[in-house]
Amino acid sequence: MTLYSQLISCSDEQNKANEPTEFNMFLLSDSEAFCFTDKKLPDNFLKNLVLLVARKPKPLTTHIQRIYHCYQTNLQEQLLAALVDLLVVLNSRGKAISWRMIIGTKSKLSGEHYKMLQRFMSEDFNVALLAGNQYSVFTKDLIGTGNLVQQIETPAKQKHGPLALAHDYIEYSQLAEAKDILEKAIINQPHRLKLHQCLLELYKSTLDTSSFIKMFNIVAGLDVVMPNDWHTLQAFFNERNNEKINAKAL
Repeated sequence: MTLYSQLISCSDEQNKANEPTEFNMFLLSDSEAFCFTDKKLPDNFLKNLVLLVARKPKPLTTHIQRIYHCYQTNLQEQLLAALVDLLVVLNSRGKAISWRMIIGTKSKLSGEHYKMLQRFMSEDFNVALLAGNQYSVFTKDLIGTGNLVQQIETPAKQKHGPLALAHDYIEYSQLAEAKDILEKAIINQPHRLKLHQCLLELYKSTLDTSSFIKMFNIVAGLDVVMPNDWHTLQAFFNERNNEKINAKAL
């Protein structure tokens, strides 16, 4: 027998005259895709969902998982971002599921945010009416188009530099990509101390000795004075290595 449990619900009193009433509640089966709220989840669970949405925006299951998780954990700003990203990806399609999500999560949204989403749904899905926040994926310099999204052209001086790009990767736990960006940037701009500092912090936090040694030799061969931080981290790794050797000897 298949068991069903309530996912998101709202009372009839919450509905406005111009809102569909058939979506007061929707149910999902006991699928592994959605039954995760009572389990012990890793700290980066939501980050991984956001990363999946960013990489593959079309699968609706991931969007719904993200919305459901934010709803259940009372993350109001993250919930708004999840809803806005879903609406941008749907791009004027899926009115039924859009209303279902907006009305179902109304109790966890601020009045201002709910009115914004309601206005978007009632005014021919005008993407200009959607305002995301720091947790949004598709409202950062992006607007909806017939091709899902279109990047807004900005002057070259406003483009993200390697340091900003590395921080973006770090935010989504893409540490290998962040290291690669910083390593290439240091080779091209070895005078920028902040690039060195950020990369060294990554090496230390991930205990990436092999990558450190390779890059240490590269930096040593560049026509620039090597920052002292490289030698400091070298001493740190050498001390750790000696401790391991002594531990094995005991």
